[in-house]
Amino acid sequence: MREVFFETDNAILKFYYDDVLERLPYYESTLGAAEATTLCELLTGPDHSIKVPKQQYRFAYFALYLIEQGKGVVYCKACKRYYEAKDLKRAVVGHGESPFSVNVKRRGLWKRLFRRKDRLPLLGGKGYQCPVGRELISAVTWRT
Repeated sequence: MREVFFETDNAILKFYYDDVLERLPYYESTLGAAEATTLCELLTGPDHSIKVPKQQYRFAYFALYLIEQGKGVVYCKACKRYYEAKDLKRAVVGHGESPFSVNVKRRGLWKRLFRRKDRLPLLGGKGYQCPVGRELISAVTWRT
C-alpha cells in the first residue's frame, strides 16, 4: 500500500495514500492553489512512498486534520517509537485552539476594567504530543 510521509523537527508522520487522497478535495482551499497542485502531482507519481517536502509548510494543517480524524502513524524522534494517531495527546498552542476559547479569567478584573485602547495581538492553534508529552506537530491556526 502506498504511503505519504511528512517530516517535522520532532516527528515523522505517515499517512495512507487512500486517506490523503480521499480528504484532499476538502482541504485544498486551505493548502492554497500552488501547494495543492504540487501535492496532487506528488500523489500521482509512480513512487510507493511519497515524501512531502518541508517547503509545503501548509501540509502541516492538513496533517493536523488527518490526525484529528484518527488517521496515520507518527514516529517520535525523541522516544524512537511509533504511535497511532488515536494515542496522541492534543496540545494547545498560544492562547487556545480558537479565538473563542481564550481564558478571560486569567487576564484579571483590573485589566478588563482599564483596558488599553490598542490591544495586543493574540494567536493560538493546536498540536499533538506523544503519550510521554513531547511535542510532535503544532500550528498556529488563528490570530487577532
